[in-house]
Amino acid sequence: MDRGPYDSPYFAAVFYPEDSSFNALVKTIRSSARTIELFEIARTVIGKPDRFVVVVGRRTAPAAGPEAPPPAPIYISVPDGLPFETEEAAIVHVLSRHLNSFFSMEEVAVDPPKGNFQVVNRCGMTGELLGPPNYHRYAQIIQQHHAAKAARVSFEAFRSRIETVREPEVIAQWLDKMKKVTRYTLKPEAEGGPAGPSFDGLEEARAHLLSQARDKVVRAAESARFHGKAIESMPPGEIRRAVEGALERQIRFPLDTANVLRGRLRREHFTIFKKGSKGVSYVCAVKRKFRVPGQVFAESIGSVISFIEAHPLIKAGELAAKFLGLGTPPEGTALAQADREKIARMQGDLVWLVREGYVTEFIDGGLYAAPPVAEARKREAEAEELDPENFPEIPTPAAEEGVPAVPAEPAPSPEPSAESIPAPPVETPPPEEAPPTAEAAAPAEIPPVA
Repeated sequence: MDRGPYDSPYFAAVFYPEDSSFNALVKTIRSSARTIELFEIARTVIGKPDRFVVVVGRRTAPAAGPEAPPPAPIYISVPDGLPFETEEAAIVHVLSRHLNSFFSMEEVAVDPPKGNFQVVNRCGMTGELLGPPNYHRYAQIIQQHHAAKAARVSFEAFRSRIETVREPEVIAQWLDKMKKVTRYTLKPEAEGGPAGPSFDGLEEARAHLLSQARDKVVRAAESARFHGKAIESMPPGEIRRAVEGALERQIRFPLDTANVLRGRLRREHFTIFKKGSKGVSYVCAVKRKFRVPGQVFAESIGSVISFIEAHPLIKAGELAAKFLGLGTPPEGTALAQADREKIARMQGDLVWLVREGYVTEFIDGGLYAAPPVAEARKREAEAEELDPENFPEIPTPAAEEGVPAVPAEPAPSPEPSAESIPAPPVETPPPEEAPPTAEAAAPAEIPPVA
């Protein structure tokens, strides 16, 4: 049984568009002048990790009163911005993944440990010799080995797989290994000054780093913001589960991401409106315009918009055949010059109607022209974010025989009511451009959104 994506009781994650990817998406939508469902834009944003950033924070208890203590902070690894539940987990991550950002490391020869060593322990996951349990640095060694080589499993699981070896040759092998140690020399930029001291053990290097440059290792914050590509490098834990569960929920139904995009798209001066009683939101760079009874266009433009009005959601690619009555020429022959001129004029008229806002072109090429409305209703419709009542929820059968009806789309889940979304300021439509002339060249094909 599908129990749905994981929903963490401790952490919440929200996804925002990454700036460069969002700017490219905006450019594509604006250049196409097509109308796209807001949820489809949201799915495009969260479809690839390089298109979004993640903001994660702790959930607050709903019953918490005003005197309740503030939620615990999230601890952030400064070098890569990843979040952790505890400060120690963030420090271990930094020292295992980004140690070379703070220290120069080299191997140096030293005297081997002295003592009576009867056994030596070995990592059951990597096969590396860890040391005798009675060696004074044994606890430190296994912690460092877990952080560097086995951090993707819990410390308890790692420790349960440690093997004890009694063979003298293996103990001698460990002693030989301990004749070399790694020397850590603090880099000048780590403390913002000249080259720092050197340490012959990670524990000493760690203690110095945290005492002198802790703010370059870890910081506490109410929330963490990081790139979507960093999710795959997050260590296992509750925060990663929360992020992956939230992302899966948004992929299934991107309501939260769509609401985040509303404000961002409005700031880019996009028109956002709702279609029909189901409240499906659509986005377009063109501000819609509505005709009034008796409004007259040039003859060619008037015939195009009348045909589209009579055939709701007919595809733009079908106009040559359905509107002009031009079929595909026989193989090996070209359209007559007169036919090419008709198509060029029709395409120019259609582009003008779409870019002026009188015709809506959807991302699948479907076209819609609203019937004329009274002057008062026109002003109201162009100022609000809801379509007139006659905007079709399900395409009506074509009036002309031979024009196939477009299949109805499945009923989407409802979005938030219009009352819960602040309306943008009303923009004054720019002056209308002159209709294209008969000599207008055929326009380039409108590119789809990636």
